[in-house]
Amino acid sequence: MAKPVKTRSKRKFAAAGSMRWLSSLHKAFFYSLPFVLSLTVLGVLFGGVVAYAVNSTTFQLQDVRILNIGSLTPDQSFKFSELRRGENLIQLDLVGVQQVIKRNHPEFKEVKVRRILPNRVEILLKRRTPVAQVLFSRYIQIDKDLVMLPGSSTTPFRNLMVIEGAPVPRSGAAVGVTLSDSTSQKALRLMEVIRHSNILRNHVLTKIDIGDPKNITLVADHQIEIRIGNNHFIERLKILDQTLKSLPLDPEKIRYIDLRFDDVVVGPK
Repeated sequence: MAKPVKTRSKRKFAAAGSMRWLSSLHKAFFYSLPFVLSLTVLGVLFGGVVAYAVNSTTFQLQDVRILNIGSLTPDQSFKFSELRRGENLIQLDLVGVQQVIKRNHPEFKEVKVRRILPNRVEILLKRRTPVAQVLFSRYIQIDKDLVMLPGSSTTPFRNLMVIEGAPVPRSGAAVGVTLSDSTSQKALRLMEVIRHSNILRNHVLTKIDIGDPKNITLVADHQIEIRIGNNHFIERLKILDQTLKSLPLDPEKIRYIDLRFDDVVVGPK
């Protein structure tokens, strides 16, 4: 007789639990209904705004402004950015525009594109700054990342150190190509160390010849060779610094200074 009593108790308990669950569900639905309705209304409104923005002539692109590269006509600005008049500004892919400009104009280190509602795009550019020049068949300016810049010359650019003897990149000596060989990288690091440390004092580092990677040569004041080899640069520059404290770097008297051996060799003219 005990088993039927337990079965009826379980059924009553299960029924009571179901009622409580249904009651909780009803209350949750009742209290959340205003929130759900609000979200629905906002979604409808947002969708309407987006649809209006996408289809309205108000947000059609009419003006492109290129900043920091001088004055460009409206037609030149559209051609530079490869944008088209009348395309929808809301749907415009700003990252895509940025990538197009960087691909076509690698001389710019930074490109920022922003939409100015209702119908304008502004493009902010930052040029790469030349820090040296490399000699191939012509002199080509490079920046601190060894990226080749626009413009070349049959004569050296003023106030820029020359890197001579660098291998021509496989992709050619073209704007935007990077000098990736280790010797050119060494040359640029040497230039930076010498300039920041002021080892040459009142003299100018005018050229670094890397034609023979095992015997890199610095040239001061267009005339005096400083032979530094291909390694232990910091130690050899320290020796050069000590040498120049007691030996004036006179181009009328000195033809070269050789730092590759235990004793410094000074070649007279």
